[in-house]
Amino acid sequence: MLEKFREGSQGPGAKIILGAVIVTFALAGVSSYLGSGSTQSAATVNGVDISTQALENQVRNDRTRLESQQGESFAARWEQPEFQNQVRQQSLNTLVAQNLLQQMTADLALRIGDDKIRGYIFAMQEFQTDGVFNDERYISLLRQNGMVPAQFVERLRSDFAQQQLTDALVNSEFSLPNEVQQLAALQNQQRQLSQLIVPVNKFASDITITDAEVTSYYEKSKAFFQTPEQASAEYILVDMKNISADIELAADAAESYYSEHQSSYAQEDKRKVAHILIAFNDDESAAEQKAQDLLTQIQSGADFAELAKSSSDDTFSGENGGELDWLEKGIMDPAFETAAFALVNDGDVTTELVRSDFGFHIIKLLAVEPGEVKAFADVKASIETRLKNEQAVSRFDELAEQLAAQAFEVPDSLDVASEETGLAVVSTELFSASSVPAPLNDPRVTATLFDQDFIAESLNSEIINISDTQSIVVRINEYKPQTTKALADVNDEIVERLTATKAEQKALSFMSTVSAKINAGESVTAELANIDASFTAPEWLSRFDYTKADFKVLSKLFSMPKPAAAQASVATETSLNGDVTLLKFSSVRDAEMNVEEAARLAETLKNINAQADYEMLIQTLIKTGDVSYPVVAE
Repeated sequence: MLEKFREGSQGPGAKIILGAVIVTFALAGVSSYLGSGSTQSAATVNGVDISTQALENQVRNDRTRLESQQGESFAARWEQPEFQNQVRQQSLNTLVAQNLLQQMTADLALRIGDDKIRGYIFAMQEFQTDGVFNDERYISLLRQNGMVPAQFVERLRSDFAQQQLTDALVNSEFSLPNEVQQLAALQNQQRQLSQLIVPVNKFASDITITDAEVTSYYEKSKAFFQTPEQASAEYILVDMKNISADIELAADAAESYYSEHQSSYAQEDKRKVAHILIAFNDDESAAEQKAQDLLTQIQSGADFAELAKSSSDDTFSGENGGELDWLEKGIMDPAFETAAFALVNDGDVTTELVRSDFGFHIIKLLAVEPGEVKAFADVKASIETRLKNEQAVSRFDELAEQLAAQAFEVPDSLDVASEETGLAVVSTELFSASSVPAPLNDPRVTATLFDQDFIAESLNSEIINISDTQSIVVRINEYKPQTTKALADVNDEIVERLTATKAEQKALSFMSTVSAKINAGESVTAELANIDASFTAPEWLSRFDYTKADFKVLSKLFSMPKPAAAQASVATETSLNGDVTLLKFSSVRDAEMNVEEAARLAETLKNINAQADYEMLIQTLIKTGDVSYPVVAE
């Protein structure tokens, strides 16, 4: 509990769930969440399918996040199939939770207004140049992710609505003063400890291990002396990266593409408009009448900007005469956008009221920035990248199809497939299932290589799609089944284990004698002298003083009952390194808690409770809903 408490401020309760990841979800491409059109699904949530492609995208996102958090150590962990499977399952759980929240949000009819969406988009650093929103950058980034502004806005609207739900959950949590005090007392409490640390090797010198003991241990513990099954493989890999590197475009390819697709590089008109908003509030009819009166005044010559300042319910723009930022299609409410882009000349005002989700608008056109076609020089590099990618995809598909066909037609060798495709056959050394080299460490490839039927057949595999950019065909070159190591090979290891066990038993027996004497009030000077050991000076330790005491020793210390006055409690614990420690626990003292710490603890405790509420909500939605997994996460 206390370890979780320390980490509480880092959990989803503190950052809760959606706020920090909205951009990641949105920029991942709407197709990631709608599926790829495949009939396969990774899960079905109340009748809504989560596609396998959506799962792959989520795994990719989670892998990138973990890699940035864990640094160099991540690569070694990712090579382990168990870890990959764990990440895949967590990714699938994330998608299930997102779908459940989205459906609950829809059921509750939670909505987010356009102003908030617009403000969020304009504030996003990803879309800014020199600290200012850049519309061209905005459109470009969305296009790179296969989206248009309307899709992005709707994705944000959905995510903000879900955040509204989770915020309601979080903000309803609280912590009571006595809870904070109790938690602070537990966390900050200090205990006075004197330690007698005895390395077990002090008791190992006169220990003898017989051959009979070694044999008996070996027979009973053969499971610990197994050589894991091993395999070496041959494979042919189709890799998009390698294909792209070999592609050369014709000199005029980019310019020809530009000429044929100029409309794709045309920027639409931008509009600078001002508006007056009369919100519905509780009486839509009255709002409409008020807006109509203002429109009549404007048509009679009243100053638009002055009426915006005095009457618009959009007070932010009203202070500036109703003026809004430059608009491009796909940002605003559809009705507002249609009306704004229907105005032709500077100074034109809509002749009728414009109704949106927020109220009634009167819109005035201030300026038009005509669209223009980007110069070829400005888009040449992106066109070349696009054309290379298109050729690489085409060539990738062609090679993958060739490889699959040749590997099937000549199943007992990869040589013919190599000749037909021009791709090299790669051979590996022997490896176990826990140390599979890349690119064979994909869970599906590993499962194939260590499948007993596949091994027995000794044929080429079907083509396996590792990702969108890699496909592979594999075959077993050599296989060695799991075997038990010979006794002679593990004899020294067993002797070492048995010696350590007996030494620990002797150390524990010694500590038991010392403990009994201390509890009886007798001197232990002679016993300690015999092993050249002594108690450390008493010192005050907190619950997390891992530099001063072993983790297990500290855990033992803070689980011991408070000693009686003027007495010490004693206990024995084996440290993580195998040494035996006798704890002499003499006193307890509570630490003072300042105002800043109390506020921090209260907030962290609230976050922990909120995280528990969130997990309970998801579990409840799963139990009351219909969640199935047609395809097990690999």
